[in-house]
Amino acid sequence: MSYYIISGHIFTVFLSMSHLTSINFPSKIQDFVGGIEADFKIYELNKGKSLVFEPKQKGFSRNFITFLKDQKYHYNLKYSEEFSNKDIEIKQAQKCTYFTLLKETPTYQLFECPKSLFFINKLNSPVKVNELTIKSKSYLSKGPPIFLDKKMIYYQGRAL
Repeated sequence: MSYYIISGHIFTVFLSMSHLTSINFPSKIQDFVGGIEADFKIYELNKGKSLVFEPKQKGFSRNFITFLKDQKYHYNLKYSEEFSNKDIEIKQAQKCTYFTLLKETPTYQLFECPKSLFFINKLNSPVKVNELTIKSKSYLSKGPPIFLDKKMIYYQGRAL
């Protein structure tokens, strides 16, 4: 699955005991940090462009940062058999003006662009989307799960 990431946004990757999860980056990884050794084992593969995670236990939730030459990616690694990822390809998100409505509720609208999502807050107060506070509207990374006030509203390319 492709994850189109907007620079500076924090996203979530779900890991499972039943399979390995690979995250493939657009260029060579310079360094990475996060988690604790008891949670998962990490393999660096694909000429330094991929990290493969092998969970060692259940129930973890850890922050992780991967550094490339000209950029870095902040993400959360969480254990979930239900939502686990297998193969993720990281790409750069792009803002656009052509989008389609994915979901509308009394509190928000979620639109899809080819390489990003667009979120409109219909409330008079800010909301927390992933780790981002949105007052009125914002572009979001496309591909990773989207949480609105800790409730998942988007997963694997579809609104929930």
